[in-house]
Amino acid sequence: MIHQFVTRLAALLAAMALIAAPQSALAIRYFVANALGEVKPAEKVTAAKPKPVQVLFEFQRDGKPNARATKVVAPWAIDAIKGTGNFTTVSDAPAPDGAIISIKFNNLVIKEELDKAKSQAFGAGLSFGLLGGVVATDHYVVTIEYVAATGATPIRTEVRHELISKYGNKNVEIPGTEYKNADEAVKVLVRQALDHGINTIVADPAFPK
Repeated sequence: MIHQFVTRLAALLAAMALIAAPQSALAIRYFVANALGEVKPAEKVTAAKPKPVQVLFEFQRDGKPNARATKVVAPWAIDAIKGTGNFTTVSDAPAPDGAIISIKFNNLVIKEELDKAKSQAFGAGLSFGLLGGVVATDHYVVTIEYVAATGATPIRTEVRHELISKYGNKNVEIPGTEYKNADEAVKVLVRQALDHGINTIVADPAFPK
């Protein structure tokens, strides 16, 4: 499961869910923040002359490479870029003219939020999730750089997104859309972030016309 290394509190929350299982049907719930959302049709830009591109993808945690997460998430990123329709072929193999999209998908750790969530998790665990709960937010900064051909000047953009995890009966409205599990939520998060990033790059005046 992707949430074993994408969500920092997943192991702790999963352990609590197992403890609570006989007494409660509560489980960890996953939400993709609504702030970013989908690219609006009126803002959608399409490449006039799509060309092949090589994708170099790296998943990071606090700026440090996470090889295991990279292996799982990279195919989702490639599928997301294919879905934009702005390139004829998208893969991790070199493109004929040297076109490259480099992606750094960085999961930031905010210590204050992590400490607060851990404190909430302790209480939720003791009460089997019935008297409280945990809401933890994973913050992502996605850096995308496109080079149209060998030696070309890079076009760079940055997108921010969030994954929200909830456990227990914490009475709080989550500003996100719920998905059935962590994998599905992260796939949507990746797609939305890359849809926005690629759209910004293609709209850039420096993008090949």
